[in-house]
Amino acid sequence: MLFEDIKIVDREFQIREHMFVGTEGPYIRYVGDRAPLKEYGSRYDGRRKLLMPGFYNTHCHVPMTLLRGLGEGLPLHRWLNEKVFPFEAKMSRDDVYKGTLLGAMELMASGCVSISDTYFLIQQIAEALYESGMKANVSHSFGGTEPDADIRATSRYTDTVETAGLIRHMEGRILLDVGLHAEYTSNERVARQVAELAKEYDAIVQAHASETEKEHQECKERHGGRTPLRYFHDCGLMDTRLIAAHCIYAEEEDLDLMREKGAVMAHNPSSNLKLGSGIVRIRDFMDRGVSVTIGTDGPSSNNNLNFMEELHLAALLSKGSTKDCNSVSDAELLRMATRGGALAQGREDCGLLDEDFRADLIVIDLDRPHMQPDYDTLSNLLYSAQASDVCMTMIDGKVVYMDGEFTTLDREKIIAEASEAQQRIMKSL
Repeated sequence: MLFEDIKIVDREFQIREHMFVGTEGPYIRYVGDRAPLKEYGSRYDGRRKLLMPGFYNTHCHVPMTLLRGLGEGLPLHRWLNEKVFPFEAKMSRDDVYKGTLLGAMELMASGCVSISDTYFLIQQIAEALYESGMKANVSHSFGGTEPDADIRATSRYTDTVETAGLIRHMEGRILLDVGLHAEYTSNERVARQVAELAKEYDAIVQAHASETEKEHQECKERHGGRTPLRYFHDCGLMDTRLIAAHCIYAEEEDLDLMREKGAVMAHNPSSNLKLGSGIVRIRDFMDRGVSVTIGTDGPSSNNNLNFMEELHLAALLSKGSTKDCNSVSDAELLRMATRGGALAQGREDCGLLDEDFRADLIVIDLDRPHMQPDYDTLSNLLYSAQASDVCMTMIDGKVVYMDGEFTTLDREKIIAEASEAQQRIMKSL
């Protein structure tokens, strides 16, 4: 496809006007201010449109679409134990598959091209996301507090091994990660086994860390003053690569450990606000040299998968928490959402609009009342744009969403089947 006469967000995360971008197969092959001599198939009129890298969501539990709105008003630990865990115990493989497809539509419609997902029954998550056309890093969320807990004796371990074989045929769009739910839902034996499994597969580790003050302080009480992130480090969970979600109560030493080990912080502003967990100061992480990325968290604690909303909140919260309207620049925020997320997922050739990078691109409609006037397109993108302004999502050069329609999925069927699954589970509780 050739995008003609279109604004773009370039590799430096600056706006360039009247550009031409050609894609061929899964790659971007031409970026220039003149029409290329080579033909690139169909043409896209880019006037009054913005072309940019798609969003990489680094913390998600996509099948939790089926739990959206369940347990409203409860703090994190009561919400998990009283509502989430009982519902999840009733979810079948088919339920996880249907919930994932429902979430995939929401993600692609808001410009998300790839997610880091940690949940269970990950074969079904991998299959559903591959079918949708999305990219994903999928991981089982391991836990267990019994003294003799052994992850290799669990169905989640078996599913991890089987998923590793399955994704070999998924063109690199689906990658295998390894997950530890959290310090408070596991013990040291389980944490060390997860670290060993990550080394075995050379996999990224996904984990929740210091999401609430209660979690953070109780971990220190249990482990001789060690914070969750120090505990993770000591258990070997940073020896491959770690994406640590939330980190609201991380301490200065934690940030130094993360920098030294190349660990990434996944910022989840909507979830942290909704559950009353707190506000993380992302500028502190950035100043310490820690990579910050952005996630939606699950659609039960958010309650949506609207990545555009996360970008907007991340910008506002940083400014408000530091009392500095320039604490994080527009370019820094966009890099977190795109290139930073891609690198966190181990996708070296993704997240930039540049030649020989993957054609994971989205088009934003600038011809909307709330996007006018256009003094500063980057500012409008962060503070004015809505998810509904995404008019195209392309992944590996294939258009998966265009003008409200999905090219790979049956909207009506997916919504109906997800509703049936949710109602059946609720009746069984």
